[in-house]
Amino acid sequence: MKRIIFIVILILIAFSIIGLIPTHRSKENAIVIVGKVKSVAEGGVKDLVFELENNNTTYYINRGLENGFELEDAKRQFTGKNITLFYADSWTPLAPFGTTSKHLSRAIINDTVIYNEW
Repeated sequence: MKRIIFIVILILIAFSIIGLIPTHRSKENAIVIVGKVKSVAEGGVKDLVFELENNNTTYYINRGLENGFELEDAKRQFTGKNITLFYADSWTPLAPFGTTSKHLSRAIINDTVIYNEW
């Protein structure tokens, strides 16, 4: 019985360590999504959140409302526009089947970079 508890604890520690490994947010590791902005909102802790038409995933700029974006301006400027979004291709044991919310590393509207982590 002690051996089983020890193995379970080791597995939990391993998953915790794997979950803490940072995601590589680079061009080489990016997934690109193109779509039309359906809505812009605040989410999480001052995150700027984009919803695209015909897409169930939400995309967010972490702490975007603390770092240069104003919510009402963003709604007015981005809603209805075509946007190209980049997010890191990653896996974590904390969400083994993926998530419906993706952290953006880059966003482009009309050939203008509106956000960039690279």
